[in-house]
Amino acid sequence: MARHGFRKTTMEDIAREAGVGRRTIYLHFKGKEDVGLSSIGRVVEQVHDELRAILVSDQPAKARLRGILLRRVIGRIERIQDYYQSLDELFEVVRPSYLARRSHYFDLELAMLEEVLQSGAESGEFITLGNPKAVGRAMLLATNAFLPYSLSVRELGELAAIERQAIDMIDLLLRGVANDRELRPS
Repeated sequence: MARHGFRKTTMEDIAREAGVGRRTIYLHFKGKEDVGLSSIGRVVEQVHDELRAILVSDQPAKARLRGILLRRVIGRIERIQDYYQSLDELFEVVRPSYLARRSHYFDLELAMLEEVLQSGAESGEFITLGNPKAVGRAMLLATNAFLPYSLSVRELGELAAIERQAIDMIDLLLRGVANDRELRPS
């Protein structure tokens, strides 16, 4: 997909790259769309593994929240750097199926954010939040603007710029929940 783009890639190309026969590919995937969805799923699952590691680390809640928000963006972009040029084609083809999966992925991420927000409120690092789930959802929505699905091909090629912008957004979000004078606006 990185070399030919999603549309031009055939199941034969995928089988050849994997070093197996085309029929073998069909034992695991219904077709090229299924391969594309699986590829996206693998990226998200790898990022979720990183997010869970941050969540259970012994860092302060503020550091964990910042780490989770940043890795959910940058982890995805780093993993698609080799084929971001064909990403628009892929999302165009798999959009309906992907949207159903994306909802599941975001629910998992929301649960992690809710947990770290709640623990931060309990430890006094964050202001008491009336509804950590609503705050977590707002944070997801704010950082979704930096996910590969939302960015143009040109933007995806500029990881450093995306990271700077994402950090600015995340720092703004942290100021909204922080219970310290350093981050809270006066």
